[in-house]
Amino acid sequence: MKKQFLLAAGLMLSISTTQLMAADLGKGTLAFDNKDYTTAFNELNTFAKEGNQDAMNMVGQMYENGWGVEKDLKKARRFYKRGAALGHMGCVNSLRALKDQEYKKELVTVVPAAEAGDASAQNRLGEMAEFGYGMKRDPNLAIQWYKQAAEQGLVAAQHNIGRSYNFGTGVEQDFAEAERWYRKAAEQGHTDAMFFLGTLYSNNHGMQADQNTNILAYAWMHNAAELGNRTAVAIEKRLVMKLSESELTDAKQLAATYRQEYVGK
Repeated sequence: MKKQFLLAAGLMLSISTTQLMAADLGKGTLAFDNKDYTTAFNELNTFAKEGNQDAMNMVGQMYENGWGVEKDLKKARRFYKRGAALGHMGCVNSLRALKDQEYKKELVTVVPAAEAGDASAQNRLGEMAEFGYGMKRDPNLAIQWYKQAAEQGLVAAQHNIGRSYNFGTGVEQDFAEAERWYRKAAEQGHTDAMFFLGTLYSNNHGMQADQNTNILAYAWMHNAAELGNRTAVAIEKRLVMKLSESELTDAKQLAATYRQEYVGK
């Protein structure tokens, strides 16, 4: 009887606590809607820290706009990212809008620098055009900026051109061109170019028909893995299973050659 009483009492306490929390959350939400941000923050901040996704979005907005608290974009981003990671669409949209504002500010300095011939700015403007950062997506414009930066020898731009040809972004898909540009960047020590070049060969693309593409893939993928690319580690293990003992020996020797010639540049 005593045990049943304790269980019942515990259940009632739990229900009461849940109802109280819901009431407090409702109070905070109502205050937010009424633009009483001081009250809203006091009511919602604890819920946001404890993982309530609606509260995260509202508290994030308050930090973003300086509503009831000192404006702090880093804290706003942190709350949005937590909620977005949990699948809360309000936080996803808030995070996207915040990033878009930041990108538009970046464009103010990037555009004139790119037009003045700065290779890094040209490559960055290409990325912003390709992915729609602060502007409408324009893959055709992106490849133009990438090529201007690549003509000045910027390795990151050479990699981006290779990726554009690989996936047909802003240009017609062309694996031979992708291979050519990836190799330019990879041979200058660009880790992502090594990884994508290895991926290209592992899918049996590329023009070096005189060599086993899996050996080529392993050699580049191994070096990308050595330089910290975690995905390359998993792909390298799968490539090992495709190679005979003698082929694996050749692949390791080629990887060592690449490492000596290209890694650390």
